[in-house]
Amino acid sequence: MDKKKKITLIAVGAVELAVIVFCLVCAILVLTSGYSSASQNEQIVWYENHPNMIGWMCVHPTEFFLLCVLPPIALFVLDGVYLILYATKKESVLSKEEKQAIAEEAKKQAKEEILKELREESSSKDKE
Repeated sequence: MDKKKKITLIAVGAVELAVIVFCLVCAILVLTSGYSSASQNEQIVWYENHPNMIGWMCVHPTEFFLLCVLPPIALFVLDGVYLILYATKKESVLSKEEKQAIAEEAKKQAKEEILKELREESSSKDKE
């Protein structure tokens, strides 16, 4: 693996880690805030005393799901797809020079076969 690819993978891993930690911390704060176990009147009072991001997420469960639950799931799926693609990708054991030599040999053989067919056609025309 070349240096540029390693740096890219490390950067992507760091971003994924930051997203997962942020989502996990927010989810824990929302779930342990006490908002869901409060009665309707207590929820109104609770929200007035917590007008920050966690309070907003408690009152807006759809946005909470989209911001804190869905991103880790999406990252998990994307990592799984990348892992499958990486595992099924087979590296060639031939070097570039060997590949070039094989390609040149194939061209040479194809050229010889074409010349042989042309000679056979011209000799069959001469006989007629």
